Amino acid sequence: MNDKPRIPDPQTRARSVANMRETCRQLDLWNLELDELIAMVETDIRQQRKARLLGKYKRSETTVSMKGQ
Repeated sequence: MNDKPRIPDPQTRARSVANMRETCRQLDLWNLELDELIAMVETDIRQQRKARLLGKYKRSETTVSMKGQ
């Protein structure tokens, strides 16, 4: 029985290594793209929260100043 794995010839190995490196490069690029997208969404969420909190405090200041008059 000859079930032992065979070592591929040098050209096949070189091609496989090149393909794996290209795949890793593409995955790294996708990860960077996702990191940028996540950062943009987090920035948007922070801005929305800030605007909401500022609006809440402005409303409460207006209410307090109307009660004081």
